[in-house]
Amino acid sequence: VTAASIRIVEQPWQRVAVAGRPHDHGFSLGRERRVADVRVDAAGQHTVRAGVEDYSVLKTTQSGFEGFIRDENTLLPDTRERILATTVQATWSYTRDPPCFNTAFSAAKAALSDTFFGPPQGGVYSPSVQRTLFLMANQVLARVPEADDVHLKLPNLHFIPVNLPGIVKCEDDVYLPTSEPHGSIEACVSRSISSPAARL
Repeated sequence: VTAASIRIVEQPWQRVAVAGRPHDHGFSLGRERRVADVRVDAAGQHTVRAGVEDYSVLKTTQSGFEGFIRDENTLLPDTRERILATTVQATWSYTRDPPCFNTAFSAAKAALSDTFFGPPQGGVYSPSVQRTLFLMANQVLARVPEADDVHLKLPNLHFIPVNLPGIVKCEDDVYLPTSEPHGSIEACVSRSISSPAARL
């Protein structure tokens, strides 16, 4: 070896605040965008779908993936300790106009954030992205009574522990972000469906 070239790209993860207090292990990129789609028909009736796009969130602990269905093709082991990161794409529809759209949006976004991160001290354990997604959508419906359904898409953002035997020993301090392959978890939770239904 006669030379080595290294390029470092910094991602500006910032510690999030929950209930006005810095979170122990929660971070966000702060690049999210508020969105709204409005449709008005010839009779003047309108529908509104609001949401947030590209809301990148990460927690460095209190996350696992366990208790999932296993068969002869399952290779993934259970884990109770991993980084959980995703870029939230969330939209919700209104059955009626809220008294204030800004207040409704703030309540919905806080529901997403509070549920993902948990309390500022200690956080909340996530046994899977699927479970966390379901709880996030439920909290939006609970906090925004005018919302009828919530559609969430949470792709995995993987951070792989760096462990190079004889060179670097991983002590939960160096991780390599990877983009592929990854899963994308997506669901719609609605208060207007009379009986729960799931489709794989």
